This record gives sequence, C-alpha cells and structure tokens, in this order.
Amino acid sequence: MAPRHIPQLSPGSDRQKELLAELEALFFANGFRTITVDEIAAQLKCSKRTLYEIAPSKQELFILVIQSWLERIRHLGWQGALQHADPEQRVMAYLEPGVIESRAASRQFLADLQSYRPALALLEAHQTQRTNVLMEIIEDGIRRGRFKPFHSALVAEIFLAAVNRINEPSMLERTGVEFSQAFDELYRVLTTGLFLNQGD
Repeated sequence: MAPRHIPQLSPGSDRQKELLAELEALFFANGFRTITVDEIAAQLKCSKRTLYEIAPSKQELFILVIQSWLERIRHLGWQGALQHADPEQRVMAYLEPGVIESRAASRQFLADLQSYRPALALLEAHQTQRTNVLMEIIEDGIRRGRFKPFHSALVAEIFLAAVNRINEPSMLERTGVEFSQAFDELYRVLTTGLFLNQGD
C-alpha cells in the first residue's frame, strides 16, 4: 500500500530537520526493513511520539528521507550547473551531487529502496527528471560545438538505464564495486565519451 500524504517539515522546525538528517544517516547505513521504530527512537535519542510527529509510520519516515535526499541532489545539481557557462563544466557540476550525496548509501539501503515500490517510484521519477535536464545540457554542448554530435535523448536514456543498473545491489555484488565508485566510473565513461579531443 502506498504511503499516505507525508507532512512537509516547516521552516522553523529545526529539531525535526536535525532528526531527518539523523534518520537519513541511519537508513543509509541499515535500510528500513529490519530496524524497528523503537530502535530508531533509541538511536536518535528521541521518543516514538517525536518520530510520529514527523511521519505516521516507519515506512513513511523512509519515504520522507528518500524525498529529502533526492530533492537535495536535484537542487544541488541545478545550483552547480547554473554556476558554469561551459557545457563540460555544467555536466560535471550537475552530476557531481548525485555521487557525493549518495556515497553513504549502503547495499542494504539500496536493496530496501528497490524492494519498496513507493520509494522506487520516487527514485524513478527523480532519475527521469535528472535525465531530462542532462539531455538539455548535452544539446546545448552539441549546439556550441563542445560535445560530439550524439543523439542527446539516446545519451540521456543510456545514462538512465546505467543508473538503474547501478541501483541494483546484485550488480554491485557481481562487479565488486561500491555504489559511489560505480557512479564515479559511470560519470567518467559518460563525460570522456562526450567531450571533443584535440584534433577530432
């Protein structure tokens, strides 16, 4: 069953924001399926009532963390891209938060995310938004002669498919790489495949 509406944190709720950051670290390390609300409250040194004031169930606490995490990646990506006029720098600045803000994500967290449909739906929508923006940046780079004239939508779709694979814990297990390392490698492949070399 999909979670009910999750109340957004108000600007003045500093304690709730602090707890949300602590929840993110806890879920990143442990996922959410095997940990109880009692254990969460003990780890965060707060009451269960305090947690339920943020969201009415453990599942919805997890969704709130996912929302906050993904929104932060998109916001930081946009901020980074807007600081650069050069398409190459814009690509790197746009993609970097996806790596940095995901480094703490454990395989258990990723497994729980993949197996919980409401959370996975958020991730899929996030990836689609990120890919659409990436496509626009690529198109701008192609128009300005900075990138090779690949089909921008195809490049973006390949990127999205690669991200989906990286989010599969079984793939990480087979390749023997961590989540953040896999993203680093993907971004290197993507960017070195896009940028024009001297003499091209």
